[in-house]
This record gives sequence, C-alpha cells and structure tokens, in this order.
Amino acid sequence: MRWRKWRMTMTRSEEIDLEIRNQAARLYPKCVALFELPMMVYTQIMMDNSTRKKPFRVSEARIRRTIGTMPEFQ
Repeated sequence: MRWRKWRMTMTRSEEIDLEIRNQAARLYPKCVALFELPMMVYTQIMMDNSTRKKPFRVSEARIRRTIGTMPEFQ
C-alpha cells in the first residue's frame, strides 16, 4: 500500500488480490472440491469485468497462487 498526501491507497495488484480473495471466500460454499475453486473465481471475475471501467487482467495460475496463500484453505 502506498501513502498519498492524506490517505493510504491500494496498488492495482493489491486490489486484484483482494478481489480474488473476496470471490474465493464467497464462492467456496458452492464448490464441491477445492480444485474447482480457481476456475469458479476466474469465471466470476471475467463475468464481472464486463461492468468494470478498468477490467482485471488475471490468469487462473495467479488465482491458484493467491488462494494457496489464504489460511482459510490450507
């Protein structure tokens, strides 16, 4: 995170990681097995990109890495 004059701002990379974590936590109850979760998150982010001004550019590998670092799924 970076500090601007009076407030803290998130970098684009941090914003994307936060979105991946939020989607993973939201979609986890719907998946049958944990290996399905990265593809579900990827699909949801791509669907949401149609409504974003600046779409998130993510890969399934990045989503898998981010989910792997989450203590909830260890």
